[in-house]
Amino acid sequence: MPPQQPHPLDSEALEPAWDLPQGRHRLPREVVARNQRLRLVAGVARAMAEHGYARLTVEHVIEAAGVSRTTFYEHFDNKQEAVLLSHDVVFERFLGSLVRACNGEREWPLKVKAAIGTTIAFAVAEPEQAQLLALDALAADVNVTRRVLASNDHLAGLLSAGRQHTPRGADLPGLTEKALVGAVSAIVAGRLMNGEAERLPELEPELVQLVLTPYIGAEEAARVGRGMA
Repeated sequence: MPPQQPHPLDSEALEPAWDLPQGRHRLPREVVARNQRLRLVAGVARAMAEHGYARLTVEHVIEAAGVSRTTFYEHFDNKQEAVLLSHDVVFERFLGSLVRACNGEREWPLKVKAAIGTTIAFAVAEPEQAQLLALDALAADVNVTRRVLASNDHLAGLLSAGRQHTPRGADLPGLTEKALVGAVSAIVAGRLMNGEAERLPELEPELVQLVLTPYIGAEEAARVGRGMA
């Protein structure tokens, strides 16, 4: 299922490229509010990467976002609400990139390869945001954990389309896609938490092979992973 709480933010621009003017100004209230919330979402990602969810405080978020405590509470009731919305924003941004990459390929195995490549590129370019999608980073709160699991289920649902592209599809265990999405997520998250985002591209061929093997077999999956198919 997709993220449960809709929001009005542009998922393509997580952090505003301009600062609000100091003092009195004539900017519409909705423009100011949107700018502030975007900054808070970016601040949550930054603060989470530094402190983790269990130790995260509202003070950490407002310092990372560069806003006041009053501004924080104008948008969120507590840190949990801020993290939930931030996760949704980042997931929608990531999902949009994923869908565009897959739509650029015609064959399903190459769509999977494009999805893995996009996942790695996103994690390398935006490691703080990517950690907001990692279950291990957010498991201290059951409600946030459920949101991450729901996002992973959404990705697993997309991957399950591969069953129709192979005669093996009907025989695969029902949990195959959830297991594959969980495995890729855990591997990427582990590298991010160890500060090794720049090494993630090395894993792309193996991750592609891992995901494709149940559908097309290890040999063909390895060929696609190496870019030979």
